[in-house]
Amino acid sequence: MTFNKSQLLRLYFSLFIGCLFLLDSSLAQAQQSPQFSIFSANSNIINPAYSGWKSNNYVALQIRDQWSGYTTTNDGSGTLGTTWLAGSFSIASRAGLGVQFYADKTPSGVSQQLIQFQGAYHLPRNSGMWSFGVSAGLQTKSFDGRAFRVRDPNDPLATLVSGSPVSQTQPDVGLGAVYSTDSWQVGVTIDHLTSPSFDFNGATASMPLERVFSAHGSAEIPLSDYFDVLPYALVRYYSGQLVPEGGARVYYNKLLYAGAAYRNGDAAMGLLGVSILQNKLDIGYAIDITTSNALNKKPLSHEVFLRFRIPERSIKQKPAPIRTPRFRIL
Repeated sequence: MTFNKSQLLRLYFSLFIGCLFLLDSSLAQAQQSPQFSIFSANSNIINPAYSGWKSNNYVALQIRDQWSGYTTTNDGSGTLGTTWLAGSFSIASRAGLGVQFYADKTPSGVSQQLIQFQGAYHLPRNSGMWSFGVSAGLQTKSFDGRAFRVRDPNDPLATLVSGSPVSQTQPDVGLGAVYSTDSWQVGVTIDHLTSPSFDFNGATASMPLERVFSAHGSAEIPLSDYFDVLPYALVRYYSGQLVPEGGARVYYNKLLYAGAAYRNGDAAMGLLGVSILQNKLDIGYAIDITTSNALNKKPLSHEVFLRFRIPERSIKQKPAPIRTPRFRIL
């Protein structure tokens, strides 16, 4: 199946608009997975099938400061955000490997960490390619009982976290698939497939990590010899809520980009980025402007993205010697 430029424009414009008005829901207070505004530039965040995709090798660091300057009524100020470190490596012509680590923390003594390995298999088909991925790792949830306040004193969690830190680690598994061509791609994922539950070794408390279902798509549409537009969309379903977001980045000469996006029920976003060192180092920045429940939050969130592309190793073959009766060329 192929699309011309006008068809792709109509397709992704319709998808973007549809996402914005699909559901007027608020973002869940307890995130099942971290959210990033520059996820479209670090694709392993949303789908393990991108590991080693198209022989891309890179390491990436993403830092998000959620609601900058956020201060709680009783707990004071503190870091509210996420740090994400990821790597993607092509290990064979059709196989890729990924590794990820993230740490998520709030000022109220709640934190969450994940270390995860990803594997992908890439299968070329006609003018496109199917990619299938799996992720497996360990998810850790922690409560510092010296800072964490339980709202309901009858909550079973109150006795477990009272006055001391507690944590628990559970295995976590996900699946993903992507179909891609030279100019567009679509994919689906399931995170927290086994829905691990944290009971902190108590018989009465249980905090399940609910499954997250996602669908995403993006395209690269040339506008001229120097400008390209990259529209994208992501829809997540978890905790009974549908959370769509979408946007677009406009590139100049594949070196600079500026863009805008919107996450339904949460924020409007502005995006900036640049590639330097002969496209080996990508630097991105995003600013979120809160659009929902703004009285209980700070208006701005900031995000910084760094990605270093690892050059492909080139193996120089030693030429076979040419022998003649008079001389030899090595």
